[in-house]
Amino acid sequence: MELYDNTAQAEQNPTNKKVKQIIFNEAAEFNYSDFENLKTNQSYDRFFAGNLIVPSGQVVCTDPLYRELGLPQSWSVPPGDYPVYLYIGLDDHFKGRVAYAELSFKDEIPVSWEFSLISEALLSDDFEKKMNGIFPVETGLGSFSDFETWKSYNDEIDNFYANNKDGNYYTDILETHFLVNANIPESSRGEDWINYTPVNSNTNIIMFGSGWGDGIYPRYVGYDKNKQVVKLIVDFIQLKTE
Repeated sequence: MELYDNTAQAEQNPTNKKVKQIIFNEAAEFNYSDFENLKTNQSYDRFFAGNLIVPSGQVVCTDPLYRELGLPQSWSVPPGDYPVYLYIGLDDHFKGRVAYAELSFKDEIPVSWEFSLISEALLSDDFEKKMNGIFPVETGLGSFSDFETWKSYNDEIDNFYANNKDGNYYTDILETHFLVNANIPESSRGEDWINYTPVNSNTNIIMFGSGWGDGIYPRYVGYDKNKQVVKLIVDFIQLKTE
């Protein structure tokens, strides 16, 4: 299913590692030098959080509890299982926090980068279109999932609240899973990620702490020379983003 927006133009300067992209008729810019090759970046501890099952080839990246932008990215990948890595800060100012989350489709360095967008046709208003490429975090969490998995997960939450008027989905359902990972990895603050299988599903959603907590955070997609998707990166540290 092709959802790419041709109106979102990106220009990359490999000399200064900057990308300028037109999103809904406005210019946005970012510098990819810090996350271009996270595998060898000594500022972070690389942690494998599990393989994400992607049967539809469409990926959702959003706050798993705020749920406002539970929509697929404008690109797709071949169905399969793909590793998710979390990069834990080692430097004092970001120590123990998830600086980046990475969904890796190929074990290589992308040759080009863009803000990862949702098709404008799926967005509800001009504000969402203007803010395309970033997503709001209201509960201190981000997530990766397949779009079909997301719909099952979303139904699970709706059913939970329909049957538990005074319940809290995080504390009643998810918290025990986060507690299991209290000391994993040792470099993290603890309780910062889960690999969760929704009820009535045989696929998964991987959730992770959002660096500084609540806020708005960018998503970047990296491509190979044939414009095939290599990586999806969530940037929680935002060293060089405008």
